[in-house]
Amino acid sequence: MRALLPLTLLLFAGAVSAADHRDAPLATADPTADINDIYAFMNPNDPNELILVNTVVPFANYNSRFSDAVEYRFNIDNGAAQFVISCRFADQSNRVSCAGPNGLAADGGIERTLVGSGMRVWAGLRDDPFFFDGPAFNRTRATLAPAFTNPGVNSFTGNTLALVLAVDRSRLDNGGANPVLKIWGATQRVADTGISPGFTGLWFDASKPGFGAHIEVLDPASPGGPDRVAVAWYVYNDSGDQRWIVGEGTINGDTATIPTAIYTDGGLFPPNFNPAQVQTRTFGSLSFRFSNCNEGVLSYNSVDAEFGNREGQIALTRLTQIKDQPCTFYTAGQVDRMGRPGINTVLINVLPDTGTALKDAYNRASDPSTWAAQFQSEIQSNLAALDTLDGVSGNALLPAATLASVLVDDRLLIDTSKANCDAYLAVELGLADCGGRTLARDIIDDSLGAIVGPGVSDNVANDSVFLGDFPFLGRPL
Repeated sequence: MRALLPLTLLLFAGAVSAADHRDAPLATADPTADINDIYAFMNPNDPNELILVNTVVPFANYNSRFSDAVEYRFNIDNGAAQFVISCRFADQSNRVSCAGPNGLAADGGIERTLVGSGMRVWAGLRDDPFFFDGPAFNRTRATLAPAFTNPGVNSFTGNTLALVLAVDRSRLDNGGANPVLKIWGATQRVADTGISPGFTGLWFDASKPGFGAHIEVLDPASPGGPDRVAVAWYVYNDSGDQRWIVGEGTINGDTATIPTAIYTDGGLFPPNFNPAQVQTRTFGSLSFRFSNCNEGVLSYNSVDAEFGNREGQIALTRLTQIKDQPCTFYTAGQVDRMGRPGINTVLINVLPDTGTALKDAYNRASDPSTWAAQFQSEIQSNLAALDTLDGVSGNALLPAATLASVLVDDRLLIDTSKANCDAYLAVELGLADCGGRTLARDIIDDSLGAIVGPGVSDNVANDSVFLGDFPFLGRPL
């Protein structure tokens, strides 16, 4: 009976295939690489120390961990040179190691202050400092009119994983000669990418239910080698005879390759089965390439006349999944980036809906010199649309074209020569303030006022209790 189950499910796949469909941007699918917020401000207790914060994993809990397969980066440009401070986790993510320019380094366990060379580091669970009425904004977007209530509701009340650095500013601003820094955070996935054990299961051609493949992800053949895959493709030859084409191959990222796939004939039903009568025949080669946990493409190249000696491709959709075996499909390279708050969320793929692919492209764009060419027109069109949400057009901080040219350079600007930090966009506006972004600043109201018009607010205030000293973020809830 169990041998028939794969074929039975494939024959009736049309009735159940839609039950597990999911579509989300790459960062959302990779929560340990999904940046919540980036903060940068001068230490109020020591003006020679720059505080950098990267929060990841929305609504984290006491079981949440940073990933040992992700590099957490702070990218810094002082106008004369560009630097990267990178942090990696090890020992089941219980240890963090950070390094940067001019000898910056710190290493040690999480949930404690680490004192290194030119920097201090703290990593662990904290109260999420971000506050915003997300559902009200979604209603505003849907109705094209402000839908905020007074009081609003902080839909981000919860915890987050926080990576907090306190850095000797002289190692970044050339001893004070270049005090204006442009800062943006990024996450880089460096391991555990592509096909994972959760891909094990039945897959089928949704347009032609009745045939498909069973895929099983296996351990490497030897320590340190690539993961393997075993495949059985339930199909028919050109004469209508059923064939099970099987094989084993290796996994490389999003692709599994079976160089030699075979099928057999000549056997009899037990108890008359005789292994000596079984004939093994070479079908050709197979490869499976996946775009996410639920969709992929089977490519085949047959060298057997039974199958017309031809090659082709078949779209595959997931049909079954192993119990208690979640699927992950992580993409190598830069997963997420952020400088100023809300740029991707509010100004990419908003009005009109242009699809999540542009949001993914925004997050993966790693060269600031290319950002304007890729995203400025999109930001400008959304700024023009959002400017009308309060019923008044033209009352945003700056004209859409001008504001887009500023915001497309999605980096926090901070002047390390100024100790006071209380104004968002202070450097851009020429104010006597360090700029950057502090934990308590109502960045949403600042942004709504700049983009929509004066006085527009989500009516949500900070509800976190911050510490008076490093690492500053409040204790977890």
